[in-house]
Amino acid sequence: MEWRDDLDDRKCARCYQALTPPAVYRDGEWYHACCFTDGARQLRNATRLAQALNKTPPCLSASAYPS
Repeated sequence: MEWRDDLDDRKCARCYQALTPPAVYRDGEWYHACCFTDGARQLRNATRLAQALNKTPPCLSASAYPS
């Protein structure tokens, strides 16, 4: 039995479409290779943006300004 035979009844954890090779198994979930790389790229970008926000000074609220 080839590993592809085992993918017939599986769905991608990201797009929920039928799983076709090439497939990636990560953290107990199956993904299309392109879905996995797209998700990893989006997570990397979100992490980069969150780190950039932590370095910027917070905005003053409207109540901090004198009337």
